[in-house]
Amino acid sequence: MARTTPFALSALAAAAVLIGGPAAAAAADDGDDRPAAAGAALRAPHPIFFGTFVTVPPNQNLTASVSCPAGQVPTGGGGTTSAFRIFFTDSFASGNTWSIRGTNTNTVNESIRAFVVCTAL
Repeated sequence: MARTTPFALSALAAAAVLIGGPAAAAAADDGDDRPAAAGAALRAPHPIFFGTFVTVPPNQNLTASVSCPAGQVPTGGGGTTSAFRIFFTDSFASGNTWSIRGTNTNTVNESIRAFVVCTAL
């Protein structure tokens, strides 16, 4: 067990260098579990906008979409479902809009709703 601990810490430091650079590696390896300094700020706000629910009848595949407000563009997105028996078949940006497609494999109506993460141009 003693041999795995140094290896795990080395792997963590290597992953931090690959993901966030040397400064992140130093932060990951210092053993300090305190939150970031109070002065640390986000680089830019990324609000999330939700579309309306779309009812998907049994054995159907429908689309739900939501757009970013004027002056903003999508940087990501996805969707939510009302049940376990409805599955996303697509999730993508097109222009200023994020769309999802869901297939309802249940025997009753279910719903899907798209969301989009936006940022200023």
